[in-house]
Amino acid sequence: MAGKGAKATAAKAAEKEKGKKAPGSRSSRACSQEEPVPKKDVYQLFAEKVRDNKQLESRWAVMQETRVEYFRGKDFTTFIKNHPEVGEILGPDKDMEAEDIVNTLLTKNLVIRCDRVWKTVRPGKKKLSSWPAHLEIHQ
Repeated sequence: MAGKGAKATAAKAAEKEKGKKAPGSRSSRACSQEEPVPKKDVYQLFAEKVRDNKQLESRWAVMQETRVEYFRGKDFTTFIKNHPEVGEILGPDKDMEAEDIVNTLLTKNLVIRCDRVWKTVRPGKKKLSSWPAHLEIHQ
């Protein structure tokens, strides 16, 4: 999953600009705030629920000079199979296979597929790490 790095700081600056009071009466400002809140996509709600769940093991790594939290694909598929209550959020799509759910999350850019940066064993080690510390976006 992608980190919040520069995007978060840009968003905070935009919020500060929004927070400044504009000239006008209270009644005119109150009317503009009654706009309907856009509904979130069920897959976005699903991704947030999975991200917040402590049962899916995740770790921190560095990707393009940004710290990101990530989980392994095999852990995600077993999590989906073992926790059908999380899939209930998807509504009519709750019976989808784990692979189809992941493909939908990838197309909606709610998760990003990554690879380890160094694909060879470090000198003195016998095998690759299960949880790499450096990632790159899959090509």
